[in-house]
Amino acid sequence: MKLLTTIAAVLISISAYSQDLVEYENGTFTQNGEELSMEQVKDLVEQHLFTAGGFNFRRGKKCLRLAQKRNPGGRNTLNRIGGVAAGFVSPIFFLLGADFLIDGGDEFPYFYHPPTGYAFIALGAVSTSTAEYFISNIGNKQAFELRADKKLKKVADKLNEAIKASNQ
Repeated sequence: MKLLTTIAAVLISISAYSQDLVEYENGTFTQNGEELSMEQVKDLVEQHLFTAGGFNFRRGKKCLRLAQKRNPGGRNTLNRIGGVAAGFVSPIFFLLGADFLIDGGDEFPYFYHPPTGYAFIALGAVSTSTAEYFISNIGNKQAFELRADKKLKKVADKLNEAIKASNQ
């Protein structure tokens, strides 16, 4: 019985090491001991489009780019101001849109205009997504490097899952 278990373990380890697994460590991707460039990783992600975590790859690259920028102070101030401003304006748009969509009866018949209400709700949605974009870009170099590492490790894991699935 021990012999069978040992043989099974050896076969599993051989099959695991014979696959072309992608590893991510300290900002570099490697496959079979060779370093991969970001373009090669992008090609691998596009090759396994639906299972390889393209969203995480794009976000990881963005975080790396933001970590390499030189002066985060001015950028962070502008992002805070823009995020707060868009965050305060978006509920106003949603409330105005709701006012135009609800029939006011005989008292306020001139406020019922659904196309205008839908336009205000769309402006509220755009304003909310703009606030989220600005606020997500606030951070320092270390924070962006940590975010990038986290996202790119997820990409390596998903690539490995996709490679294993394609080999079976």
